Amino acid sequence: MSKLTQHQAGVSFQWQLNWKVLVFTAIFLPITLSLALWQLERAEEKQQLLETYHQRGVAQPVGLEAAPDQAGSEYLRVRVAGAYDNRSPLLLDNRVRRGRPGYEVISPFLTSTGQWILVNRGWIMGNTDRTILPKVDVVDGEVTLTGYLYRSPGKQLMLGEDIWPVEVGAKIIQNAAPETVAKKLNLELFSYSLRLDADAQGALETGWALVSVQPRKHTGYALQWATLAVVLLLLTLFANSNLGGVIKARRMVNSKN
Repeated sequence: MSKLTQHQAGVSFQWQLNWKVLVFTAIFLPITLSLALWQLERAEEKQQLLETYHQRGVAQPVGLEAAPDQAGSEYLRVRVAGAYDNRSPLLLDNRVRRGRPGYEVISPFLTSTGQWILVNRGWIMGNTDRTILPKVDVVDGEVTLTGYLYRSPGKQLMLGEDIWPVEVGAKIIQNAAPETVAKKLNLELFSYSLRLDADAQGALETGWALVSVQPRKHTGYALQWATLAVVLLLLTLFANSNLGGVIKARRMVNSKN
């Protein structure tokens, strides 16, 4: 073995601290790890929502009076009898389907037991001229509706403040949360809205995406953040030691043996 080879074989691991890199890692490593954990939590939440929907979706609808007006009633199938309030349908703005802009039509509904609830009748296409509102068909008389209860799991995105004209007629809104609409209409509303079945009277184009991002995509994001954390650790290790030189020296020794 030559002296050079002996020297290469004798190279040992040593720390060579780089404080700038250590500070950078100390700041960003917890961020990447927390983001990975947060994405995993989101994946679990979405999976639980999907499982709840599928479990309750096969059940027979119950009367609204049997549905608890509290947390935990998401996706519960219900049946209500009563009448639509056709005076001022609410048009939930910025609802795009198949690349076409439109609205979700939401109508106040008074049940035969005197309970007010918001009914989401489904999607209707909008006009390229936003001053021209779509015509919403009127449903008169007492009807019986079926669908499932829904409440947005988070704060709804507001692209602008809702301006409610006092006159009768369709109103474009940004926020359809029952507690918000209740203040505008001065009504005591059930805390969930009712998303109609496709064959219910007054239904338009129904079918809603249950979650905006599928659980597997959240899991993929978590894997990306975790991978970034591992890469950051490896780069920190190489930047604060002679590990690169040790590996290179041992490779050269092995290639000569």
